[in-house]
Amino acid sequence: QDGGRHGAEETSFRWQCVEQPIGKLLFRRFLEGAPGLAAAGALWAELEAYDLCEDAERAAAAAALRSRFLAEGGSQRCAFLSAAATAPPSDPSKPETFGLVRQELLAHLE
Repeated sequence: QDGGRHGAEETSFRWQCVEQPIGKLLFRRFLEGAPGLAAAGALWAELEAYDLCEDAERAAAAAALRSRFLAEGGSQRCAFLSAAATAPPSDPSKPETFGLVRQELLAHLE
């Protein structure tokens, strides 16, 4: 081993569970089976599905994601997210990126 940055990358959460396909799949399966983490795993899957939506479907997908995971009383509300992450968008006509939600989700799972 070179002992440099490459070695540290190989042991990082992001590299193993987000960037590597097999690691991502195994970690997602782990989340599905862990009662306290199942909603976070489902949110992660829905955020990835949202990224793949056609433009015409994006607004409906964003609304469904918000009501299920971010809204008070949502069926899989992720209470670990901050008020800033769960706040409704300032301009609902613009496509949402859920950037802060993604950051806080990954921080929670690390």
